[in-house]
Amino acid sequence: MHGRLKVKSTAEQLEAKRKEREKKLQIYNAATSKIFGKKRKGELDEELLTLTGEVLAVNPDFYSLWNFRKETFLELQNTKDKDALQSMFQSELHFLESCLKINPKSYGTWHHRCFVMDTMPEPDWGRELQLCNQFLQYDERNFHCWDYRRYVVRRANVSPESEFEYSMSKISNNFSNYSSWHYRSKLLPILFPDPSQPMGVSESALLKEYELVQNGFFTDPDDQSNWFYHRWLMGRGDQKQAINLLFVSRAEKRVLLSFALPVQVGAETSIVVDCDGSSLLDVVWHNQDRDDTFSTLWISEGVDFPDAGACAVTVKVMKRGSETMTSSVTLGETEDHQVASHCSDCKTNSRFSQELSAVKSETLQQELESVSQLMEMETDNKWAVLTVVLLMKALDPVRHKEDISKHLDTLIALDLKRVNYYRDLKSKFCIENVIEGEDFSRPGRALKLSSSNLTKLYHPELLPLVADLDLSCNSLHEVRHFGYLQSLKRLNLGENRLQTCEGLGGLPRLELVSLKNNDIGTLEGLRPLLRCPVLKTLDVSGNPVCSSTDFVDSIQKMLPNVHVICS
Repeated sequence: MHGRLKVKSTAEQLEAKRKEREKKLQIYNAATSKIFGKKRKGELDEELLTLTGEVLAVNPDFYSLWNFRKETFLELQNTKDKDALQSMFQSELHFLESCLKINPKSYGTWHHRCFVMDTMPEPDWGRELQLCNQFLQYDERNFHCWDYRRYVVRRANVSPESEFEYSMSKISNNFSNYSSWHYRSKLLPILFPDPSQPMGVSESALLKEYELVQNGFFTDPDDQSNWFYHRWLMGRGDQKQAINLLFVSRAEKRVLLSFALPVQVGAETSIVVDCDGSSLLDVVWHNQDRDDTFSTLWISEGVDFPDAGACAVTVKVMKRGSETMTSSVTLGETEDHQVASHCSDCKTNSRFSQELSAVKSETLQQELESVSQLMEMETDNKWAVLTVVLLMKALDPVRHKEDISKHLDTLIALDLKRVNYYRDLKSKFCIENVIEGEDFSRPGRALKLSSSNLTKLYHPELLPLVADLDLSCNSLHEVRHFGYLQSLKRLNLGENRLQTCEGLGGLPRLELVSLKNNDIGTLEGLRPLLRCPVLKTLDVSGNPVCSSTDFVDSIQKMLPNVHVICS
């Protein structure tokens, strides 16, 4: 037995480790306490640098201590000459490198390094660039280092061409280097500017990038980095603010104004209504939720139009006192209402095209052909299928309607984790095709979307004049944002999955609602209907709430003027 090492039991090992941790914690807490004590006393000296260095060497994420070191260096600047300062900051850079080896993604460490380089008398930017190269070789997706590299490049006046070549070298080594793709996207508008293009990049440069990224996803079709960059190349159009629709009703004393983009009527933006050249007074505006937050729909009620005779109505949108947009209608002598629609140019160009692409159609067609070839070879590749869907939608959603639907069904089967996303996308495309194919700018229109596998009603802001809406036999779980449907009189939501009708409250023209065979289980789920002032008929038959013993009495008390069907 002599000469043999004693093997500690597990319990003894754990106890030894516990005591060691406690000892380290005591030292750590004692050092931290002394640091904060010196800071309170204003003792910004080299001892404080030593103490904070001991703690940061163990925990470089203690952000306050980096600030203490910064204040100390600024204080020492007043007492040291240039050579001493240079030496002190050089030592700090070496210390920072040791901290980065502990945690290469420490916010505080990278931020403090920027301070050191900006403060030291003779910074060596070339060495910092090499440091970035080393860290990015170790972890090519370290976005902290990429941010620091952009800072170094800017301060060292490194040419964009040089950085563009660097991004190419990183991509050549690994097509999956998403950070390099992203860096490349920031350099393209600088190197190949074209203000006439929505993305600010020349068409010729974009075509070369398409060729490059195609090499990437044909090499490794499952790598998402290439597909994300390809999606960025397709771009997004820049939708301009404009008035979509103006509805003026003399009978209802009401004006509806629909915008392409949300606005806030208030301090900076105002809406003026002129009638026969004279501004109407006391015109108050609110959005569909009856407040003044940002919205694409603004409503004014109780507008004092002449009771009879022809009149010209002009609505002016003012920003800081200057007119930015205007729309006009003329009411005939016997006309109760009139509409001005400004979406006529949407008949040749889809009003939804800017959501998917800003690239020329010829380029998109070439991309569709290339990705379709890949999809035929890689039949279970979700990225290829999704990209084909988006390209078809950008090119011609009506012509490709059947193929888009089929491909979305394929995605639902391929990618179980994102089933709801694809179902929502399918609903969105379905509704957009309907809106593109019909004119909903005339009052009293009916919209039938029953049995369409919808999970959500998209673009209700484009349907403020629809009077009859059939959404029965779908898969709707909620009816939020239905407040845009300001002219709605009849609404069929039967055979869906609703548990509440929150979102219907406040619809000013709603007379009939069918909620038949949904999942509404409590009276609270129907309470929003209290805010529908002209509601006459409500069908809730087939909902769990109808099975409660006191439901009939309770609903009659809650909605005494409404005919409720519950069986």
